[in-house]
Amino acid sequence: MPAPLKVGLNVAFIKPEALVEVTKAAEQMGYESVWLGEHVALPKDGEWWRGYPSNPQTESDMTFRPENLWLEPLTVMAHLAGVTEHMRFGIGIYMMALRNPVLLARTLATVDVMSNGRLDFGIGLGWSPAEYEISGVPFKERGRRTDDGIRCLRALFDPADDFPEYHGEFIDFPRIGFLPKPIQNPFPIHVGGFSAAGTTRAARYGNGYYGPASFYPAVREALAAEGRSGERFEFSTSIPTEADTTLAMLESLAAAGGDRAIVQPWQHHVPMGMEVIDRAESFAKTVGMI
Repeated sequence: MPAPLKVGLNVAFIKPEALVEVTKAAEQMGYESVWLGEHVALPKDGEWWRGYPSNPQTESDMTFRPENLWLEPLTVMAHLAGVTEHMRFGIGIYMMALRNPVLLARTLATVDVMSNGRLDFGIGLGWSPAEYEISGVPFKERGRRTDDGIRCLRALFDPADDFPEYHGEFIDFPRIGFLPKPIQNPFPIHVGGFSAAGTTRAARYGNGYYGPASFYPAVREALAAEGRSGERFEFSTSIPTEADTTLAMLESLAAAGGDRAIVQPWQHHVPMGMEVIDRAESFAKTVGMI
């Protein structure tokens, strides 16, 4: 019996030399997608973990470290698209506020075109003030910059406008040539967040929500408030591949309205290699994918 919802595989902490083979094996096992997260520049010194949503008290409470293998996700996905046939590629999440939206739009459109429309773009604000300071972006502006950036992407990706213009708070430009557009229309933007602002952002600008199932009701309420209850909207949630991750867990997530479960085969912050294939296969057999 197939899994009750789509199942993706998180490959964020897979060693670079194993990524291609792990991804190809996941596609053969029936995983619908592979997903990456990102950090641009976490500081090593000081209490860098403060502010993380799970409220850690010490560094040992964190499942990742500044020294983890943080590959740039869009670059990786462009590479993986060339060695796969049909699986999708997701980012959960990408700190859009750290980038210029026009340059980002060019990269997103390129990856979507070269992958034949297989990109899922998940965005969020991040939580580390130091990471914003290192990147030269005011931390307090991250929400407004993200909202402005999403509106800019929508303008640039409008398939009916080959010469879009945009006049926003942080980005402003006259009519410009912007081709090619992404293959997907609308281009799938999944918004992550653990707050009322995040759920509102997802409902106002997104095609999906990336986060815990406990936030699904709030997102649905926000969608109704935006008049979007009848529109196609996906809910994606990350889960571990541990002993208690069973078919029943997937069924419960599906019953809550989830569309995709993204399983995490890695162990805390330890980089993993080809052994991930065995873990992914074991999970796939446990939940009836193979």
